[in-house]
Amino acid sequence: MPALLVLIHGLFSSPQEFGLINNSFRLAGIEVIALEIDGYTDGHQRGMSQWRDWLKAASDALDAAVPPGRRVILAGLCVGGVLAAALALERKAQTQGLALLSPTFDYDGWGQSRWRHLRHVAYALKLDRFIRIAEREPYGIKNERIRRWVIEELKARRKSAVGPALLPLWAIHEAERLMAHVRANIWQIGCRTLVIHAREDELSALPGVERMFHEIAAKDKSLVVLENSYHMITIDNDRARVAAELARFVRRDIDVADPL
Repeated sequence: MPALLVLIHGLFSSPQEFGLINNSFRLAGIEVIALEIDGYTDGHQRGMSQWRDWLKAASDALDAAVPPGRRVILAGLCVGGVLAAALALERKAQTQGLALLSPTFDYDGWGQSRWRHLRHVAYALKLDRFIRIAEREPYGIKNERIRRWVIEELKARRKSAVGPALLPLWAIHEAERLMAHVRANIWQIGCRTLVIHAREDELSALPGVERMFHEIAAKDKSLVVLENSYHMITIDNDRARVAAELARFVRRDIDVADPL
């Protein structure tokens, strides 16, 4: 039986991040589910939580959604990619493949605020629980029409397909702890791996992602660099290519299991 594609969205966002590419998977005959994770998915938070809580909840959600013994291809966007990598490290026997979409191994992109380093002061003083960080333009989107739509959504609902208008700083702190855990252990990832990242990603710079890509132990790995998107590659100009690359990655299992 071919592996099941499991999608993990970005920090405190929702599966809506994959809404514009989901149909491509179904047309390709790929079985896909998007996890909703306690403490991590929008609408499922219950106060403050730690990254290890997110990882445990993601593992529980996987157990609830996937039949015992079924192998999976884990795919995550942004911090969701890092969470998918952490899950792959824990579930090596079950993980057939890993796809990292705009993985955020560090907040080092060109669109970061010049005040971003002050967050470490807030962490040290334990003020992060009281501070919320507003999302800002370009909201990970190069396409101006889609960006205007996102801006209108944020004004109307305080959330959109790219996530909430505000992120608590403590959650960003926990995301950075998750990133540190994966960076320290990424050399243990041996399953076949696909990384898709935009050259102009404003949140997470390509050179840092390339360094992590080279640390991955898997011999079967590939890096696809997009030229016409920012961070939110499942929504932006290159979304059709993202869907096609990911579908091709998953189809390898389907074609082996069910050759023509």
